[in-house]
Amino acid sequence: MDDRKSESDANEKDLFCDSNEDRSKNSEPLSKNQQKKLDRYLAVSGHKKEKRKEERQRRREKFKEKRQNGEEKPKDITKQEQLDRLVASKENGIKVCIDLQYHKIMTPKEIQRLSNQLKRVYGSNKASLKPFNLTFSSLKRDGQIYETCIEKISGFAHFQVNMIEESVEEEFDVEKLVYLSPDADKYLEDLEPDAIYVIGGIVDDTVQSKMSLQFIEAVQAECRKLPIPLYMERKDGGGGTFKQILTVNQVFDILLKFQETKSWPEALKAGVPARTGFVCKESS
Repeated sequence: MDDRKSESDANEKDLFCDSNEDRSKNSEPLSKNQQKKLDRYLAVSGHKKEKRKEERQRRREKFKEKRQNGEEKPKDITKQEQLDRLVASKENGIKVCIDLQYHKIMTPKEIQRLSNQLKRVYGSNKASLKPFNLTFSSLKRDGQIYETCIEKISGFAHFQVNMIEESVEEEFDVEKLVYLSPDADKYLEDLEPDAIYVIGGIVDDTVQSKMSLQFIEAVQAECRKLPIPLYMERKDGGGGTFKQILTVNQVFDILLKFQETKSWPEALKAGVPARTGFVCKESS
């Protein structure tokens, strides 16, 4: 799935990093406009760090309380149960594949963001009571995506994921592929046990449209898009991007939630970010 969500925070951070490097070389003071942007960035980033710290503390306290009340299992038992479910999913889970063939058109920074999304995908699958049979295809061991994941993600090489160097059309029966793309004409209605659902591993800051669709048409695979317009609408008063293009992990989480609930409104509500401005229709 093409990742064209707003990267303003990351771009602003890069801008200030570059500005700091330039100033250290040229010793040039900031303009008033640059100083305002820097102050705003520092304020926002500091607030986000504080919120993350508070959220971690709340989770620790909640976990401690549940342990004391006998409601929470020891971590080693929880980890083993998660591992057992992941292993079992390779035999009976619905197949979902992240197609990583697009590394050549991505910058190193985009690949870093993709690696973070793959980490989140695995985390969601591991935490699920009914995980997918997950595959990372076109993952070359000497390629930049694999090397970045190994560097950035602790234990990546030992993930309970089918990591294959073969392309999606080489590994699977093309007639069973259902490739998810925001450029598809038809909506995804359900998850079939015999199908293989493919999410394009793309982080695209340049907003090149229909990249995955070109591949899909070339291999003549079935193509579907998430039914966002069928179950969601723009919230009153605007205040959103209204983009239906989501990150890899957001699409994965929506599929996972739909498998658990069999409800598109619930799945979309859980996975479509609030910043898009979409809300579930009342009739849904």
